[in-house]
Amino acid sequence: MNKVFKSIKFWIVLFLIPTIIVAGISIYRSGNTKLLDKEEYSGFRDAIEEIGESDAGGFTSQQDLMDFIEKWADERSLEYKEDKHGNIIFNKPAVKRKKNVTPTLIAVSMNYETAVDNARVLAAAAAIALSDVESGRRTVVFFNDEKGLAKGYKGLSDKYISAKTKVIYLDRGSSTYLSTGSFQQRYTSVTIPAELEENPCDTAIKVSITGIRSGIIGPGINKQPDPVSALSSLLTRLKSKSVDCRLADVTIGDNGNMYPVSLEATITLNSYNQASFTGYIDKRIKAWEKSYSSDHEDLLFTYEQIENEEDMPEMVYSADTTDKLTGILYTIRSGAYRYSEGDAIPEGKEVGDVYGINCITNIQPDEDRITIPVIIQGVDDSFTERILNDNKAAAELYECSYTETGKVNTFINNKNKLSRTFKNTYEKVNDGSVSESILEETTDSFFTPCSYLQEKNGKADIIHVRTKGSSVSGIANTILCYIKAKGNTSIFK
Repeated sequence: MNKVFKSIKFWIVLFLIPTIIVAGISIYRSGNTKLLDKEEYSGFRDAIEEIGESDAGGFTSQQDLMDFIEKWADERSLEYKEDKHGNIIFNKPAVKRKKNVTPTLIAVSMNYETAVDNARVLAAAAAIALSDVESGRRTVVFFNDEKGLAKGYKGLSDKYISAKTKVIYLDRGSSTYLSTGSFQQRYTSVTIPAELEENPCDTAIKVSITGIRSGIIGPGINKQPDPVSALSSLLTRLKSKSVDCRLADVTIGDNGNMYPVSLEATITLNSYNQASFTGYIDKRIKAWEKSYSSDHEDLLFTYEQIENEEDMPEMVYSADTTDKLTGILYTIRSGAYRYSEGDAIPEGKEVGDVYGINCITNIQPDEDRITIPVIIQGVDDSFTERILNDNKAAAELYECSYTETGKVNTFINNKNKLSRTFKNTYEKVNDGSVSESILEETTDSFFTPCSYLQEKNGKADIIHVRTKGSSVSGIANTILCYIKAKGNTSIFK
């Protein structure tokens, strides 16, 4: 009996040893791959989202957002630097045994208007800055990107990006992927020669649009409420009905290199055309509410009828000036341009994908001219100039001038070391723990700050990692594992 018992014990022990070894390896692997402090990540994210749910509805200024990030860092005794361009920089030197390891820079855009939507990404950057993972030099930069003007990207000291630096630009979107290329951006403007005259009409309509949430210009432009196109539709309607009308004034809520946010415009006409025109405006208001109210809760599209002679504008733009503006706004429209059959479509893209974006950001009236800034994004010179030439042709048709005032080059990273290593790390550490364990690699269909980062040092290896929803924490953990391993994924086995 005793011999039988000993035999059973032997086989039990023999069976348990592999199980214990496997469990031990699993615990060791988990300890080496679960580097993100989820409590800190969640706390930072939740704090931003709570501000979004407050009466203020988000951060009220860029300084407000900067104060929030710096207070968070101060509470954790985390060292940082705020440079003169409004960047917040967390810079950790390499640990002694990794002094020769290539440095890494993590970049996120800091914009108070988009901070609530980007709460997870900002939280990821904060958690990466806070982590005590042993690595080579690690720099996390919250770049000042107020109004999309890229002040922080343009002003960053060159010392932070050397030829050996591995740069990871992190943001959010509707899908998760890794990109090694994005669009160029051109700054252009149409100038309409303008002439003022005494108002010949007996009534006026004052139109107002407020409450538009702005955003960074991208392929979703056709879904963005556009106050410029709203004005265009009203002027075009009047012209199509041969109504004698004049534009008296217009003010667009300019938001830098982001979508415009509001409209105020006064159009004069004669009283016998007023009822038909206000009926059309009522239809446009209903269409706007149906299309945009769910995503823009504060959106308000209204109009006021001015009949009192004392309240009427004395001076208005001439019929010729009004007609030219109407024609320009009808022809040069904000929207996305897509590949069609016969185009030289780049590898990885197909018919229907976006190759360019045209965006009117403002209307700037003056006594002798009306200037219309237009931002163009495109995959390369040939596709961008296709849009630019269309705009130029429209300007010439209406005897207006069209000029290009600036250009930011396309981002193209022909190196593959960082992208290959990052994808491999992602697959190793997220295998079975996320819904998509393979990280798609593609190129962006819009402009990204990677162009500014590449201008700092053309030899740096740069990638853009876009994330959606809950995948942000998995990407943040991947970044920490990449920083720790730098390609030596055997430590995760």
